[in-house]
Amino acid sequence: MKSSLIIAILVAVLVIAGAAGYLVLTNQNSPTAALINAKRLLGRNFTATYRVTIAPTAIAMNGEIPGIPIKLTWVSGYITISRTPLMDATVINGTLSLTHYGLGSSFNAAFWKFNNELCFAVEFGFMGVQAITHCVPYVNITSNYVAILNESRYIGAGVWDGRTTYCFSALITTTPTNNQYGGFEEPIVVNVTKMCLLSNGVLANATIYAYPAQQQPLGSFMINVNLTLINYSFTFNQEEFTQITRGLIPG
Repeated sequence: MKSSLIIAILVAVLVIAGAAGYLVLTNQNSPTAALINAKRLLGRNFTATYRVTIAPTAIAMNGEIPGIPIKLTWVSGYITISRTPLMDATVINGTLSLTHYGLGSSFNAAFWKFNNELCFAVEFGFMGVQAITHCVPYVNITSNYVAILNESRYIGAGVWDGRTTYCFSALITTTPTNNQYGGFEEPIVVNVTKMCLLSNGVLANATIYAYPAQQQPLGSFMINVNLTLINYSFTFNQEEFTQITRGLIPG
Protein backbone atom coordinates (compact mmCIF):
# COMPACT_ATOMS: atom_id res chain seq x y z
CA MET A 1 0.00 0.00 0.00
CA LYS A 2 2.79 2.38 0.89
CA SER A 3 4.64 1.73 -2.35
CA SER A 4 1.45 2.33 -4.33
CA LEU A 5 0.93 5.63 -2.54
CA ILE A 6 4.52 6.72 -3.23
CA ILE A 7 4.16 5.84 -6.92
CA ALA A 8 0.88 7.75 -7.11
CA ILE A 9 2.50 10.81 -5.53
CA LEU A 10 5.49 10.63 -7.92
CA VAL A 11 3.16 10.36 -10.91
CA ALA A 12 1.19 13.37 -9.67
CA VAL A 13 4.37 15.40 -9.21
CA LEU A 14 5.55 14.50 -12.72
CA VAL A 15 2.21 15.45 -14.23
CA ILE A 16 2.19 18.81 -12.41
CA ALA A 17 5.81 19.49 -13.37
CA GLY A 18 5.09 18.61 -17.00
CA ALA A 19 2.02 20.82 -17.07
CA ALA A 20 3.95 23.71 -15.51
CA GLY A 21 6.74 23.32 -18.06
CA TYR A 22 4.22 23.26 -20.90
CA LEU A 23 2.55 26.42 -19.64
CA VAL A 24 5.91 28.21 -19.42
CA LEU A 25 6.79 27.26 -22.99
CA THR A 26 3.36 28.11 -24.44
CA ASN A 27 2.66 31.26 -22.43
CA GLN A 28 3.23 34.09 -24.87
CA ASN A 29 3.77 36.57 -22.05
CA SER A 30 6.84 35.17 -20.34
CA PRO A 31 10.62 35.59 -20.51
CA THR A 32 10.99 32.07 -21.94
CA ALA A 33 8.47 32.76 -24.72
CA ALA A 34 10.23 36.04 -25.58
CA LEU A 35 13.55 34.22 -26.08
CA ILE A 36 11.94 31.45 -28.13
CA ASN A 37 10.13 33.97 -30.32
CA ALA A 38 13.32 35.98 -30.81
CA LYS A 39 14.92 32.91 -32.40
CA ARG A 40 11.82 32.23 -34.47
CA LEU A 41 11.97 35.77 -35.86
CA LEU A 42 15.15 34.80 -37.71
CA GLY A 43 12.97 32.54 -39.85
CA ARG A 44 10.45 35.27 -40.73
CA ASN A 45 10.36 38.44 -42.77
CA PHE A 46 11.06 41.29 -40.38
CA THR A 47 11.89 45.00 -40.46
CA ALA A 48 12.70 47.29 -37.52
CA THR A 49 13.94 50.85 -37.11
CA TYR A 50 16.14 51.79 -34.14
CA ARG A 51 17.62 54.92 -32.66
CA VAL A 52 21.28 54.12 -32.09
CA THR A 53 24.25 55.65 -30.31
CA ILE A 54 27.79 54.31 -30.65
CA ALA A 55 30.37 55.52 -28.13
CA PRO A 56 33.97 54.34 -28.52
CA THR A 57 36.38 54.68 -25.60
CA ALA A 58 40.18 54.33 -25.66
CA ILE A 59 42.31 53.61 -22.58
CA ALA A 60 46.05 54.21 -22.92
CA MET A 61 48.42 52.07 -20.84
CA ASN A 62 51.40 53.28 -18.84
CA GLY A 63 53.28 50.09 -18.13
CA GLU A 64 50.94 48.00 -15.97
CA ILE A 65 48.91 51.02 -14.92
CA PRO A 66 45.77 51.78 -16.93
CA GLY A 67 45.48 55.33 -18.13
CA ILE A 68 42.48 57.62 -18.07
CA PRO A 69 39.62 56.57 -20.38
CA ILE A 70 39.37 58.83 -23.40
CA LYS A 71 35.87 59.10 -24.83
CA LEU A 72 36.05 59.53 -28.56
CA THR A 73 33.42 61.19 -30.74
CA TRP A 74 29.98 59.66 -30.36
CA VAL A 75 28.04 58.51 -33.38
CA SER A 76 24.25 58.66 -33.29
CA GLY A 77 21.33 58.36 -35.65
CA TYR A 78 18.74 55.93 -36.96
CA ILE A 79 19.10 52.58 -38.69
CA THR A 80 16.57 50.25 -40.29
CA ILE A 81 17.26 46.51 -40.43
CA SER A 82 15.20 44.32 -42.75
CA ARG A 83 15.66 40.56 -43.09
CA THR A 84 14.18 37.54 -44.87
CA PRO A 85 15.23 33.89 -44.46
CA LEU A 86 15.34 33.54 -48.25
CA MET A 87 19.03 33.57 -49.20
CA ASP A 88 19.73 34.93 -45.68
CA ALA A 89 19.06 38.33 -47.24
CA THR A 90 19.44 41.40 -45.03
CA VAL A 91 19.17 45.12 -45.74
CA ILE A 92 20.54 47.77 -43.37
CA ASN A 93 20.23 51.48 -44.05
CA GLY A 94 20.24 54.67 -42.08
CA THR A 95 21.82 57.98 -41.28
CA LEU A 96 24.54 58.46 -38.66
CA SER A 97 26.25 61.64 -37.54
CA LEU A 98 29.26 62.61 -35.42
CA THR A 99 27.58 64.06 -32.34
CA HIS A 100 30.02 66.89 -31.59
CA TYR A 101 30.70 67.93 -35.16
CA GLY A 102 27.34 67.74 -36.90
CA LEU A 103 28.80 65.73 -39.78
CA GLY A 104 26.42 63.07 -41.06
CA SER A 105 26.44 60.28 -43.59
CA SER A 106 23.77 58.00 -44.97
CA PHE A 107 24.45 54.40 -45.91
CA ASN A 108 22.78 51.37 -47.45
CA ALA A 109 24.02 47.80 -47.11
CA ALA A 110 22.73 44.43 -48.33
CA PHE A 111 23.91 40.93 -47.41
CA TRP A 112 22.88 37.65 -49.03
CA LYS A 113 23.99 34.04 -49.42
CA PHE A 114 25.13 32.94 -52.86
CA ASN A 115 26.16 29.28 -53.13
CA ASN A 116 28.86 28.92 -50.44
CA GLU A 117 29.59 32.64 -50.18
CA LEU A 118 28.31 35.61 -48.22
CA CYS A 119 28.01 38.58 -50.53
CA PHE A 120 27.49 42.19 -49.59
CA ALA A 121 26.93 45.50 -51.32
CA VAL A 122 27.46 48.79 -49.52
CA GLU A 123 26.63 52.35 -50.56
CA PHE A 124 27.47 55.35 -48.41
CA GLY A 125 27.13 59.05 -49.01
CA PHE A 126 30.27 60.81 -47.85
CA MET A 127 31.96 63.17 -50.25
CA GLY A 128 29.78 61.68 -52.97
CA VAL A 129 28.20 58.25 -53.26
CA GLN A 130 30.69 55.41 -52.77
CA ALA A 131 29.83 51.77 -53.55
CA ILE A 132 31.49 48.47 -52.65
CA THR A 133 30.46 44.93 -53.64
CA HIS A 134 32.31 41.81 -52.49
CA CYS A 135 31.85 38.11 -51.63
CA VAL A 136 33.64 36.00 -49.00
CA PRO A 137 33.30 32.38 -47.83
CA TYR A 138 29.93 32.05 -46.12
CA VAL A 139 29.50 32.91 -42.44
CA ASN A 140 26.19 33.11 -40.60
CA ILE A 141 25.82 36.78 -39.66
CA THR A 142 23.13 35.97 -37.06
CA SER A 143 25.19 33.37 -35.17
CA ASN A 144 26.41 35.82 -32.50
CA TYR A 145 22.86 37.01 -31.85
CA VAL A 146 21.73 33.40 -31.37
CA ALA A 147 24.68 32.84 -29.01
CA ILE A 148 23.59 35.87 -26.96
CA LEU A 149 20.03 34.54 -26.76
CA ASN A 150 21.33 31.14 -25.64
CA GLU A 151 23.40 32.73 -22.84
CA SER A 152 20.70 35.18 -21.72
CA ARG A 153 19.79 35.44 -18.05
CA TYR A 154 16.52 37.12 -17.02
CA ILE A 155 17.02 40.33 -14.99
CA GLY A 156 13.51 41.81 -14.85
CA ALA A 157 10.70 43.46 -16.78
CA GLY A 158 10.58 46.76 -18.62
CA VAL A 159 8.20 48.76 -20.79
CA TRP A 160 8.22 49.83 -24.45
CA ASP A 161 5.36 51.89 -25.87
CA GLY A 162 3.11 50.75 -23.02
CA ARG A 163 3.90 47.06 -23.58
CA THR A 164 5.80 44.78 -21.20
CA THR A 165 9.31 43.77 -22.16
CA TYR A 166 11.43 40.98 -20.73
CA CYS A 167 15.01 42.01 -20.04
CA PHE A 168 18.12 39.85 -20.02
CA SER A 169 21.89 40.09 -19.69
CA ALA A 170 24.44 37.95 -21.49
CA LEU A 171 28.18 37.62 -21.91
CA ILE A 172 29.83 35.85 -24.84
CA THR A 173 33.29 35.72 -26.38
CA THR A 174 33.46 35.42 -30.13
CA THR A 175 36.46 34.91 -32.39
CA PRO A 176 35.90 36.39 -35.85
CA THR A 177 37.22 34.54 -38.85
CA ASN A 178 39.52 36.24 -41.33
CA ASN A 179 36.50 36.84 -43.56
CA GLN A 180 34.27 38.57 -41.05
CA TYR A 181 36.17 41.68 -40.02
CA GLY A 182 38.88 42.28 -42.55
CA GLY A 183 41.58 40.08 -41.04
CA PHE A 184 40.91 40.86 -37.37
CA GLU A 185 40.95 37.48 -35.62
CA GLU A 186 41.40 38.42 -31.96
CA PRO A 187 38.70 37.18 -29.53
CA ILE A 188 36.08 39.82 -28.75
CA VAL A 189 34.03 39.99 -25.57
CA VAL A 190 30.41 41.04 -26.10
CA ASN A 191 28.87 42.11 -22.81
CA VAL A 192 25.13 42.68 -23.13
CA THR A 193 24.27 44.40 -19.87
CA LYS A 194 20.62 44.82 -20.83
CA MET A 195 18.58 43.40 -23.70
CA CYS A 196 14.80 43.81 -23.54
CA LEU A 197 12.46 41.80 -25.77
CA LEU A 198 8.76 42.12 -26.45
CA SER A 199 6.76 38.93 -25.93
CA ASN A 200 6.83 38.34 -29.71
CA GLY A 201 10.65 38.33 -29.66
CA VAL A 202 11.24 41.80 -31.10
CA LEU A 203 14.27 43.57 -29.60
CA ALA A 204 12.94 46.72 -27.89
CA ASN A 205 16.22 48.11 -26.52
CA ALA A 206 19.74 47.02 -25.68
CA THR A 207 22.95 48.22 -24.08
CA ILE A 208 26.05 46.44 -25.37
CA TYR A 209 29.78 46.71 -24.67
CA ALA A 210 32.33 45.10 -26.98
CA TYR A 211 36.09 44.97 -26.37
CA PRO A 212 39.12 42.73 -27.09
CA ALA A 213 39.38 39.75 -24.76
CA GLN A 214 43.13 40.24 -24.45
CA GLN A 215 44.75 43.43 -23.19
CA GLN A 216 46.85 45.16 -25.83
CA PRO A 217 50.36 46.45 -24.96
CA LEU A 218 49.55 50.08 -25.74
CA GLY A 219 46.07 50.15 -24.28
CA SER A 220 42.55 48.91 -24.71
CA PHE A 221 39.53 49.89 -26.72
CA MET A 222 35.83 49.51 -26.01
CA ILE A 223 32.68 50.28 -27.96
CA ASN A 224 29.33 50.95 -26.27
CA VAL A 225 26.20 50.56 -28.41
CA ASN A 226 22.70 51.57 -27.34
CA LEU A 227 19.62 50.62 -29.37
CA THR A 228 16.03 51.79 -28.88
CA LEU A 229 13.18 50.49 -31.03
CA ILE A 230 11.15 53.05 -32.98
CA ASN A 231 8.83 50.78 -34.97
CA TYR A 232 8.69 47.37 -36.63
CA SER A 233 6.71 45.21 -39.07
CA PHE A 234 6.74 41.62 -40.25
CA THR A 235 7.75 42.51 -43.78
CA PHE A 236 10.91 42.57 -45.91
CA ASN A 237 12.14 45.66 -47.75
CA GLN A 238 12.39 44.00 -51.14
CA GLU A 239 12.52 47.28 -53.05
CA GLU A 240 15.54 48.54 -51.08
CA PHE A 241 17.34 45.20 -51.41
CA THR A 242 16.79 45.07 -55.17
CA GLN A 243 17.98 48.66 -55.58
CA ILE A 244 21.22 48.11 -53.66
CA THR A 245 22.00 44.79 -55.36
CA ARG A 246 21.11 46.11 -58.81
CA GLY A 247 18.12 43.86 -59.41
CA LEU A 248 18.65 40.78 -57.23
CA ILE A 249 15.48 39.14 -55.84
CA PRO A 250 15.78 36.67 -52.91
CA GLY A 251 14.34 33.27 -53.70
